[in-house]
Amino acid sequence: MVTLGILKDIDFGFWLKSNDYYSPNILSTNVRTGIKHVKKAGLINELVKEIQSNAELINLIKQRINSKNSPSDFNDEELLIIFDLIQAWGGPMGRNPYVLKNLPRINESELFAATYRQTIEMLFKLKDINDYDKDVAPIKRKLEELPQLGQSFSTKHLSFWSRFLRHCPQLVIYDTRMINIIKAANKHIENSKITYNDFRHALLQEAEQLGLSINDIERAIFAFSSNYFNNDELVLKDNPKISHPDKAIAHQLLDHKKPNSCLFERIFSNKGKH
Repeated sequence: MVTLGILKDIDFGFWLKSNDYYSPNILSTNVRTGIKHVKKAGLINELVKEIQSNAELINLIKQRINSKNSPSDFNDEELLIIFDLIQAWGGPMGRNPYVLKNLPRINESELFAATYRQTIEMLFKLKDINDYDKDVAPIKRKLEELPQLGQSFSTKHLSFWSRFLRHCPQLVIYDTRMINIIKAANKHIENSKITYNDFRHALLQEAEQLGLSINDIERAIFAFSSNYFNNDELVLKDNPKISHPDKAIAHQLLDHKKPNSCLFERIFSNKGKH
């Protein structure tokens, strides 16, 4: 069974407040870059002019989602604006539908609106999750039919809509960083076997004891991981931005290696690659 393993021992209260993506004080470089790319579609340019922080962008997404009572109340442009705002919040990697292979979000906006609408219709109907394969998997698959939208961003859309829709069970973000760190916490399980559903259940197992929502748990783990590890692979950063005792947990995730031996091994393994 997939669990949080040693991750359940991190300082959740501290890391929850340390996630810049939710900051009320800054509009981070990553989110600025996301906004820059998404502006290419032309729908959010005026809306984001006065945005001064990541939290303000999140609040705008919330307002937009809560502005209607049913999927049919949204017109296509309103749905695409929400899509674009979530992509912008996701940072640089949200650029793919706007810049790669025929610019699908720009040149296939009708397809995006129609597919996104089908997804939102299913989310409005989702009141409980009794069977992941029947209740959630079809929604996730539908989102991922959109060109240049993979799991890292489909789950961002699932997370935002589920957080702000009334009566919708919470869904979480499962991107590259989360995939890598949950694998490290579950070394006894084959990497390919840890699914989105497994990750969500691992969060649910700890939610009551921690007194946090599963989205807040994911948010804290993301901040912890961002401080100590690179995004694409679980490699320790040489100079973490934040100094915290949880550094010990970061090292334990890497097979209990000591910091110096980790650095030496990385240097040694890079020999001959040039």
